[in-house]
Amino acid sequence: MKIDTHNLKMTGIKTVSGETKCLHGYYSDYYLQLFYDRSTGEVWTTEHVSLGHNSWTRYHSEDVIDCGFLTSPHTMQEISDIIAESVRSAAEQAAFLRQLEEVI
Repeated sequence: MKIDTHNLKMTGIKTVSGETKCLHGYYSDYYLQLFYDRSTGEVWTTEHVSLGHNSWTRYHSEDVIDCGFLTSPHTMQEISDIIAESVRSAAEQAAFLRQLEEVI
């Protein structure tokens, strides 16, 4: 089955999809945080355990996009779709901030 990566380079989707197979839903204290590096195409997760989902990882790189938390099993296509939407959203936010800076 061919995965639509939305014209983005993505490596590690299969690994991430496998990591999600042990997730049990939103009300579980175990969840993964999904990341995408625009410069390399690398996809990875960080593990977190917190009943209120109050734990997260933050990277201080403009190339790394936080694509959100995963709390249930996901297919490779679903992960690709989440990443593509996060990249689109990050681009829109950057464009908005540039416009805002021009006004100020």
